[in-house]
Amino acid sequence: MLISIPCFLIGCAHDIALRQDSQKTAFKQALEENTLQCRKSIEMSKLSNTRSKIFWVAGLSEPTVAMQSDENFIQEKDKPEIEKLHQIVEFCQNMYSKTITSFIGDEFGERFTNHLHSKQNNLNDLNNGLISYGTYNRKEIELSQQLMKDLQFLDEKYHPQVRRQSTSISDPSFSEAASNWKGVDSIMKFLLLDLLLSLPKLVL
Repeated sequence: MLISIPCFLIGCAHDIALRQDSQKTAFKQALEENTLQCRKSIEMSKLSNTRSKIFWVAGLSEPTVAMQSDENFIQEKDKPEIEKLHQIVEFCQNMYSKTITSFIGDEFGERFTNHLHSKQNNLNDLNNGLISYGTYNRKEIELSQQLMKDLQFLDEKYHPQVRRQSTSISDPSFSEAASNWKGVDSIMKFLLLDLLLSLPKLVL
């Protein structure tokens, strides 16, 4: 019986590692597919007036100096494109939110939902002539930075608990091993969050 316990623990650790690798791969592929679909929706849209003024419409991860300093306000001819951008933002953010919720959890998905509302409000301010293109672009960078801070906060909030669970997996006790086996899902969630935070910036 005593001999079988280490074997059980080794088997558990091996299965956990396989599941973690599989989940990470699936999560990364899902995010990459989300990004591909999002970029396609932008590229296929007729955005000739705003493509050179808004950095993510131009396919950039951050605005150029010229985009940040552009103090021009929206013109009437730009408004149909801004309406299209509203639709694109909602489409992209909903995809990302569903992926994050599916792989990590509702609390993380809620942060993406809040992020969506903030981005839509920023577009509304641009569309209503309350801010310039430069102000809009600078605000978008602030929103992206805030989203990553929110996710990192949640990561730090739960990581001590996860580390305790991970450490106890190596305890040579059958009852401890069985208990930790049940907690594998929560461990993987935060390993997946590490993957998310290490990926290049998302399109939106």
